[in-house]
Amino acid sequence: MKYLKVALFMFNLLIWFAGCTVLVMGAWLLLEPSKGHLLNLFVPDVTPHETIHLVAYSLLGLGITVLTVGFCGCRAAFHGNQCILAIYMSMLIALIVTELVTAAVGGLMIFRVLSGLEKRLGERLSDHYGYNSSSDISFSRSLDFAQYKFNCCGIHSDEDYNDTAWWKYIQETRGKRQQVPLTCCVLNIEPENAGSPISVVSRVFHRNDDEPWVHPQPKDELSCQIPDPEGHASYRHKEGCLNKIITWLQVESFTLVFLAMAMAGIQTFGIITSAFLCRTLRDMDID
Repeated sequence: MKYLKVALFMFNLLIWFAGCTVLVMGAWLLLEPSKGHLLNLFVPDVTPHETIHLVAYSLLGLGITVLTVGFCGCRAAFHGNQCILAIYMSMLIALIVTELVTAAVGGLMIFRVLSGLEKRLGERLSDHYGYNSSSDISFSRSLDFAQYKFNCCGIHSDEDYNDTAWWKYIQETRGKRQQVPLTCCVLNIEPENAGSPISVVSRVFHRNDDEPWVHPQPKDELSCQIPDPEGHASYRHKEGCLNKIITWLQVESFTLVFLAMAMAGIQTFGIITSAFLCRTLRDMDID
């Protein structure tokens, strides 16, 4: 029985570690909400902060629940009481079911979101990109962030902006021969720093709210806006953003699903160990 208690305690340490990992992920999303801009490309009519806050608070709630279950498991391992073990096993079963259902629902939602995404993004870029009164500012900021982060332009290529509402507005009101937004240009700042620990610490502790995709600084704006492909080849990103944002969503989703499945596997071993410990205690009472 001593070895079963030690095994149960070790499993609960793993559960605690998983719960802390989920808590850190949720806190990180609150401190670094730029991923909300990417999520906003998949979820229409929702602001980036609402989207990312929903995900972050869900992770925080799950992390606290997992830590609570782990605490109960440690008490069960120390005391070896059948009642506490039964409560602990019930909590584990409920948690496993919740995690598996959440993973299944998340996978279904991702499938639905990706269905028709190419058409939706193309229509939104054509009709709603821009920063005037009739534009979708939230979507525009999100697409600008994607172009900045992934070094891409448009949905399929930089030619997507030709004859769009944004392009017509620029030509009519400003008289500028601007072919693409400035976030499509090669910038002076490296996008790899976006969302890094250094940038998060700087934003939180030094109140540095600089967002390079809001006020982009191209290396050579005139060369970037040259219509001739050979003239702007080294100053403008040509590849579209569609495949890159889909890959990003799939990687992020796989990470969360893998974490949920790993937690469910650990908790299953906890249930098995608890069941053996309960049976051992019951046999000892009978004897």
